Amino acid sequence: MPTLSALNVPTPKSWDEFEDITLSALQIRWSNTELYRNGRQGQRQDGVDIYGNDSVGDFVGVQCKNTTKKITKRLVLDEVLNAESFTPSITKLIVATSAHRDATLQMEVRDISESRKSKGLFSVSLLFWDDICSDLAEDEDKFFKHYPQLKPKQDKALEHDQQIFKELIELLPSNGVIDFLDKNNMAGFAFRDADLDSIRKFSYEWHVADKEFIDSNLEHFRNSLYEKTNCYLDIISTQTWSLNASADLRSVPSEWEFEQPERFKEVVSHLHNTAGEIVEIHQKLVRRAKEHFNK
Repeated sequence: MPTLSALNVPTPKSWDEFEDITLSALQIRWSNTELYRNGRQGQRQDGVDIYGNDSVGDFVGVQCKNTTKKITKRLVLDEVLNAESFTPSITKLIVATSAHRDATLQMEVRDISESRKSKGLFSVSLLFWDDICSDLAEDEDKFFKHYPQLKPKQDKALEHDQQIFKELIELLPSNGVIDFLDKNNMAGFAFRDADLDSIRKFSYEWHVADKEFIDSNLEHFRNSLYEKTNCYLDIISTQTWSLNASADLRSVPSEWEFEQPERFKEVVSHLHNTAGEIVEIHQKLVRRAKEHFNK
């Protein structure tokens, strides 16, 4: 999809719509939501449609001209005269237009502005449609509020997979149970049984079609992850025991290391290898998801 700034954005059909769009664009440009439209149609506005403070705190007035035709130096001078009556006095006047940039007019307005500033009067500048669209494109929410028809249609399959991935990562975060599997030493050391609750939940609840990805690669990794976690849990349930001191703790019996060294070595190795495979599959799934969702 092309970037928002590259879209051919249609100019507004009404003055009211143009003022709203200009207001949003300036809120983005100046990182200030405290800008206001001045009065309503039919009321005296003294050459100012929008007013408020810009990013450096200057009190600015904006006059909006919704016309695709070229605006003239004479029109700018008329708006300057009108804005002289605005109270409180502004320090800058911006004439915003839905017309495209005009280098000749920009030069003329710079001369007008410099002449006024030398006399201690408010400065004057132009804001063209190109500038307004560029500012508006910096905020997708504001952009699509004004142009919902340009919002790309949502891919339902992609939305489904994004939601499933979100649920999976919330259940099995990299810095949670996956980190535990990656780092925990099972060679006779006790661990909290509750540390494995999330993969038990994954085993109990993620065998249904509702939890399947539509993307075949993601589903391959999800299914592999499901199989490996079940394998891991099977070893936990059959080859580790609760400690007498606390039912919350489990371990591969430490006495096996001396009484049944081969069994001890085999169980510990199987747990570590399976845990490593789970971590690797989880990482592949995350990488595939990033690639899939950021196309």
